[in-house]
Amino acid sequence: MATNKVQDGKILRLPVGSGVDSGDPVSVGNALRGVALTDYDASDGKASVETNGVYDLSVQAVDDTGNSTVAIGDRLYFSGSSSPYLSKKKSGKFFGIALESVTAGQTATINVLVGSATGPDSSLFTIVAAGVFTVDDDPLDNSELIPITGALATDIALASFQVNGGATKLAIVSAVPAASPEGITVTASGTFTAGDKIQYALLRAAL
Repeated sequence: MATNKVQDGKILRLPVGSGVDSGDPVSVGNALRGVALTDYDASDGKASVETNGVYDLSVQAVDDTGNSTVAIGDRLYFSGSSSPYLSKKKSGKFFGIALESVTAGQTATINVLVGSATGPDSSLFTIVAAGVFTVDDDPLDNSELIPITGALATDIALASFQVNGGATKLAIVSAVPAASPEGITVTASGTFTAGDKIQYALLRAAL
């Protein structure tokens, strides 16, 4: 029998923000999440955190694009520095699973299943947007903005020519996502031709 087991790992002493109170959801690093069982302790900067179980927690029914109903079974994410910490915003860190619903745009206290037993999304990325963008004829340049509402600079953009109509065939040099202006800026090796079609996808980390 192993003699080097330290503990079950369900309750951990973790570094948390100074404003954390008992009962608050917390997220530490990229993968640790749970509910504080004790207030922040100034002596060591930590609190005792339970990393699984079902808790009543405040949840806001929004996602990265706006108001969005929380349904039973939806994945919830930890984001922000003030309550409500939990929502459907995948730009945050995966936290747990909703066991009750919340009306779009509202904030309510619901049962949340916390912990890694359910795990994050099985895929590493979710598709935020995808499609084919047609280059307009005015103005023509070596870069085109594909507008995508809710795009983030931390997303991953993919782009390739579906139709490359110029006499001198172009290559796509870069595809850069941004929140301002929202979308993907695609730059080619030369000036686009009117009617060129760019196939694109915008991916976001699922964690």
